[in-house]
Amino acid sequence: MKGQLINKETALSVTAVALAMISLTAGAALAKSMFSYIDPASVTAIRFIMSAVFLTCVLRAWEVQLTRDNIGSVVVYGGMIAGMNLFFYLAIETIPIGMALAIELLGPLSVSIVYSRKRSDVIWVALVVVGITLLLPTPASVTNLDTRGVLYALVAGAFWGAYVIAGKKAGRRHGSKAPALGLIVASILVFPVGFEALSFSIIDWNVLMLIAAVALLSSVIPLILEMKALRHLPTKTYGVLTSGEPVVGAAVGFFVLGEQLTTLQLLGLATIVTASIGAVMSPIPSIKRLKNIKGYG
Repeated sequence: MKGQLINKETALSVTAVALAMISLTAGAALAKSMFSYIDPASVTAIRFIMSAVFLTCVLRAWEVQLTRDNIGSVVVYGGMIAGMNLFFYLAIETIPIGMALAIELLGPLSVSIVYSRKRSDVIWVALVVVGITLLLPTPASVTNLDTRGVLYALVAGAFWGAYVIAGKKAGRRHGSKAPALGLIVASILVFPVGFEALSFSIIDWNVLMLIAAVALLSSVIPLILEMKALRHLPTKTYGVLTSGEPVVGAAVGFFVLGEQLTTLQLLGLATIVTASIGAVMSPIPSIKRLKNIKGYG
C-alpha cells in the first residue's frame, strides 16, 4: 500500500512539473511580446506584485507566524524567485526562449549532480549535458547570440539551482503558503529596479491585463505546482525533469514565434526527453530517504 501511495505521489509530482513548464514557457512568450514597449524589469515587478496579492488572498498567507527562526528561509526563497525570473526575462529580451532555457538549465542540472546517489543518475545527467550541447548554436552562428543575454541566462540558472534547495526549506517551514510569502519578498526586491525603468505613459488597462496573464502563467501556476512537486520528488529527479523546459520552450518558439530548429537541435531535444524519462523510471528511493527529502516536514 505504501509503495502504491509513493508511486501515485511521484506520478502527480511529475505531472505538476510538466504543467508548470508549459505554463511558464507560455508566459515567457507572452512577456517577450511586450518587451518592445515595456522594460523586462518593469514587467517582472508588476507581475510579482499581482501574483503576490493573488496568492496571499487565496492561500491566506497572513496566517503564517513569522519569527526570527523561520523568516530567513522566506527571504532566501523570495530572493531566488526574484533573481531567477528577473535575469531570465533580461536574457530572453535578446536571445531565443529555448536557448535561454537551455543555458539556464545548467543551474538545476548542477544541483542534480551534487545530489546524485546512484550510477544511473550520472547517466541521465550526462544525457542532459549532451542534449543541451546539441541545442546550443554552432560555432558559425554563436556570434549571432547577444553576450549579455547569455550571461543573464547563466545568472538566472544559478538562481534556479539555488531556488530548488531554497524551495524545499521554505516549503518545509511554511507549507503551501510558501509561494505567496516568497512572491511578497520577490516583489519588494524587484520593485525598485522595475519602478525606475517603468514608463507610466504606456501603462493602460490592456497592458495590465497582459501582465496579469503573464503573472498567472509565469508565477501563480508554476510556483504552486512546483511547490507540490518539490514536496514529493527527490532533488535529483526534479533537476532532470526540468530539463524538459528547453523542449517546451523550443516548441513554443516554433509555433508562436516561428523559430526553426535544426536536425541537431531536434536530436538534442530527443536526448533530453530520454533523460527525463530515464530519471522517472529509475528505482524509487526507500521510504526512509523519501521522508528525509520531502519539502514539507
